[in-house]
Amino acid sequence: MASSEIRVLLVEDDEDDYVLARDILADIPNQSFHIEWAPTVEEALEQARNGGYDLCLLDYRLGHRNGIEVLDELKALGFTAPILMLTGHGDRRVDLEAMRRGAADYLEKDRLSPELMERSVRYALERARTLEALRASEQRLRALSTKLLQAQEEERRRIAKELHDGIGANLTAVKYALETRVAQQEMAGKTDNAGIPLTQIIAAIKETMEETQRISTNLRPSILDNMGLLAALDWTARKTREFYGSMEVQTAWDLPEDEIPDSLKIVLFRLVQESLNNAVKHSGADRISVSLCKTERELEMSVQDNGRGFGSKHRGPEENEGRGMGLDGMMERVELSGGRIDIRSNPGQGTTITASWPVDS
Repeated sequence: MASSEIRVLLVEDDEDDYVLARDILADIPNQSFHIEWAPTVEEALEQARNGGYDLCLLDYRLGHRNGIEVLDELKALGFTAPILMLTGHGDRRVDLEAMRRGAADYLEKDRLSPELMERSVRYALERARTLEALRASEQRLRALSTKLLQAQEEERRRIAKELHDGIGANLTAVKYALETRVAQQEMAGKTDNAGIPLTQIIAAIKETMEETQRISTNLRPSILDNMGLLAALDWTARKTREFYGSMEVQTAWDLPEDEIPDSLKIVLFRLVQESLNNAVKHSGADRISVSLCKTERELEMSVQDNGRGFGSKHRGPEENEGRGMGLDGMMERVELSGGRIDIRSNPGQGTTITASWPVDS
């Protein structure tokens, strides 16, 4: 074990047991400990709020309280140091529950020795360092994923603009020129029988313009940037109803545009876009409802359909795979933006996707 001083919070309501634990720590060779004793749960929680501890030794019996409850309270306070639980009587059930709740070890007092304590402390600190490194790595990956999504959206915006302003504008000019040429020929009483008729070429250009507009809109609808999220969502719902004649799409918003954080607008739009796409392609639904509301604590988006649900055995493997990738993308976007997502689906009972964010996100 490293020789640097380890700061320990010792939560123990029996002074004799406190002395026992203190003496055992003192007998560990080549290691110094700075022990702060908390004889009550209240003092322990107050000291834990101040932070700065490397380790916590927590007695299982603390008057009318038990160590599992106190462990939960410490975790709720954001106490991240490893916790070793001490008990006067071993109990496998309590041992397993303590480990499940986040204890680093569960030790019986009458079997304690400097050697056992040293090994337990060393393992706990090493695991804590490993977990901290993993958390830091995860944060870096989350930050990178967020930047990649932002870069993707910017690239979508750029390509959509080029399709609309560049290729779309050029096609419009060519179509206008050809239509003018046809009009002039008709006025002059001429017909052009050589090669492909101009009217057929104009029809092909018109079809290409519509396809270019569709691709541009799917990449990044201009209405989202020009008129805002709520207008973009209403437009998306209307387009879905128009394209799928039998599909009923209901929308409900109970907040103004200016109360929606700018950082969440593209996340909310993509969530609804992917949810509608999944519903119309995979669920067999004929009714979808989309709602966005805000409470004192959360901003919540919900998309619900009356389709056959995820549990249906009639969907093929390709359909399962496509839907799975869509759900993964939605979950990633929501979680990276600081929210949480809940997806509920049962055979024959449709699917409900609910995402929420703290109001300060």
